[in-house]
Amino acid sequence: MPENNNTPHLDNIFTAYTSGGPLATPAGAAAAQHVARRRRTTRIVAAGVLAIAVLAATPAIAATWTTPNPPAPPADTPTPTTPTPSNSTTPTATPSPSVTTPTAAAPPDGRISKEQLGNTTLDLPEWPEYLKEHCPAGRVKFSDGTAQLAPESELRITISEVVHADLDQDGAKETAALINCSGIELGESRVLAFDRYASDTIVTMGLVTGHTGDIAWIRGIRAKGTAVEVEVLDAAGEGVVAGFAQSQWRAYSWSGKGFVQSGGPSAFPPNPRVTDLSISGGDVQFVPDGADTATGTLRLTISNQGPQRATDPYLRVDLPAKVTITSLPAKCETSKTPSGTRYRCWLPALAAGADSVVNLPLSAPQSVLGGAQPSQWYATIVWGFTGTETGDGEGWPYPEPDGAEGDNSAKGNLLPAP
Repeated sequence: MPENNNTPHLDNIFTAYTSGGPLATPAGAAAAQHVARRRRTTRIVAAGVLAIAVLAATPAIAATWTTPNPPAPPADTPTPTTPTPSNSTTPTATPSPSVTTPTAAAPPDGRISKEQLGNTTLDLPEWPEYLKEHCPAGRVKFSDGTAQLAPESELRITISEVVHADLDQDGAKETAALINCSGIELGESRVLAFDRYASDTIVTMGLVTGHTGDIAWIRGIRAKGTAVEVEVLDAAGEGVVAGFAQSQWRAYSWSGKGFVQSGGPSAFPPNPRVTDLSISGGDVQFVPDGADTATGTLRLTISNQGPQRATDPYLRVDLPAKVTITSLPAKCETSKTPSGTRYRCWLPALAAGADSVVNLPLSAPQSVLGGAQPSQWYATIVWGFTGTETGDGEGWPYPEPDGAEGDNSAKGNLLPAP
């Protein structure tokens, strides 16, 4: 058709495209040179791209290279390892230079002996409010294992026991110490943990445990693994009583911030020997029994209000001078006091909810009973006696549950004969 006479043939266009030449051909010699340069440049670029592609693919090819059909090994001969082809183009890896890692410094040795702790300055936390005026805290200087707030202070701090364990799991052991601040009537025990800086300075890690919750006293410590095991006692009335208090071993571990209980019981069951005892009695009316003597009977009632059976209760009775018990119950002891005589008598066990009546026959000169000050008797239910060389043991109130009324003591008058 006439309109297609000037259209280049499609074969020529395709040939120009595949050869890299321009689809629109310039005119003249300059045009011929332009086309030649264009084609040469295209061939060079294409060859370069192909070479780069081959080099990039070479490691992958070498990595998957296997010798085709390797010969079978001879009998009883280990199968040889297939060698890497000698014409492999896999580049040899350059070994990395060795890097020397600096060795971490060993943690300081926190093993501190009892003697070292007892002759240095330690940082101690505050004591409970009722002991702040008696027990030193903060930076406390120890000497021979003890420290006092003042030389004349009744209470003193004592380092009782020391054990060692890797408490913070850093590879070096630390020190746990049982420390008491106590006197005749007051006292508290606690366990503290100590470590040591690289400078050899002793530092306090923290309080392991003290008189918290139902813990009334701490009797001992021991190391187990990375924990400190503490033998704790429960409260038995107004004091911790040997044979009455219950004991448990509880474990404490370092949490990174402080010590937490990590093993053992978390609470005491009801103490089977703690019960609510009471004693009551009235005035004693004496009657003449001769020229200058009079007699009377002190009637005491001991009640067990529960919840447990009372084992081994003792009755303690104080009488003024020259007033005596003429017929003592079984298992009684006597001792002299500055004001008269003390009688200590063991009583049979008393079941919960039961009462026991004790009648004590008394005798006294009438002149003693008729003084300006009325004579009085005092009686208390106790768990035992402190016993001294002079025999004037005091005894302690029988252990009672929290909230029990303070009725385990009583007193009355000794009335002269009319």
